[in-house]
Amino acid sequence: MTPTSGDTIRSTRQARGFSQEFVALKLGITQQSYSNLEKKPDGATLGRLKELAKILDIDLMTLIGETSSMVQNNLNQQGGQAASNMVINQNSEQKYAYQKMIDHLEEEIEFLRKFLAQQGKSL
Repeated sequence: MTPTSGDTIRSTRQARGFSQEFVALKLGITQQSYSNLEKKPDGATLGRLKELAKILDIDLMTLIGETSSMVQNNLNQQGGQAASNMVINQNSEQKYAYQKMIDHLEEEIEFLRKFLAQQGKSL
């Protein structure tokens, strides 16, 4: 089963350690509205999705679940000459987003190790 963009939004938010309430506050909406956005992101405006991508520090195309091959196919259907450039940029942005996520998780692991060491426990 392929993850939906709602799954991507939720998992990215959770990976950042953000609550729905926190993201909703940043977006200036209620937690319930944000929850609905996670469930059915296809109803969100492009502007709202751009704001969300910025808050979650993720590329918009990645956030909405578009892959490089989907971008390539869409541009090929429209006869776009810039498809190769967009796919290369998308791959670079995805690598950057993943590296940021890895860096964040490594920081969390280090923090937890130090915390456990202070408590007299180890991993």
